[in-house]
Amino acid sequence: MIQEVTLNSQYLGSAERILIYTPNRYSPLYSYPVLYVQDGADYLSLGRLATLLEQMVADKQAEDVIAVFLPVELAERGRRYHPGGSSHAAYKRFLAEEVVSYVDRHYATTPLGGARTLLGDSLGGVVSLFTALSYPHTFGRVACQSGAFDEKLCHMADQSGRLDQLTVYLEVGDEESAVKTARGTLDLIRGNRLMGDVLQKKGATLTLETFTGDHTWGSWQANLPRIIRYFFGHPLQWVHSS
Repeated sequence: MIQEVTLNSQYLGSAERILIYTPNRYSPLYSYPVLYVQDGADYLSLGRLATLLEQMVADKQAEDVIAVFLPVELAERGRRYHPGGSSHAAYKRFLAEEVVSYVDRHYATTPLGGARTLLGDSLGGVVSLFTALSYPHTFGRVACQSGAFDEKLCHMADQSGRLDQLTVYLEVGDEESAVKTARGTLDLIRGNRLMGDVLQKKGATLTLETFTGDHTWGSWQANLPRIIRYFFGHPLQWVHSS
């Protein structure tokens, strides 16, 4: 089931639409981990993530999870998702304070950082990681598909404190050494390796995978089952909080 909700954001100064997926067996008598998804409309239509979650639960490959899909307008994407964007700080506050608060109030969630996972592709991966860096007690887990990291962003991440409670899954394609972006052509293979080094130095639990493919939804959609198994494939894994 997917429910559409409109939140009037104090921080963004706008009405924001979010889409909340609950599993077939959802019951308020239980509590569930929550997956917060950037580029929410794309992950629903191109990633087919809601359908994938249902199938993996039915096949006993994953546990039940609530997923919050956060659509973004193309014109706002860079301003919200990039740390240099004019709305970046406000968007992180909207996500960490307003969205999480709403979801925890209205759904049967497990209100622990270790039960909240952020997911995003490209710049969506960037904002996912930097939201966790800014709110380490709110979000304990991050998955970045082809995160658009460069040396400047790695340097910014290096200014954060210890990240011992953070688990990060990075993946990048073996054809992503020259990806054209609004910030120029980026070597995302190098960028993700550099970011991985920073995160490990800070104490985060890190997995860095290289897949065969490029910076496209065909690759990201194909890799989603691996990410779901990583974070939700083992019942009660998310309950642990160091």
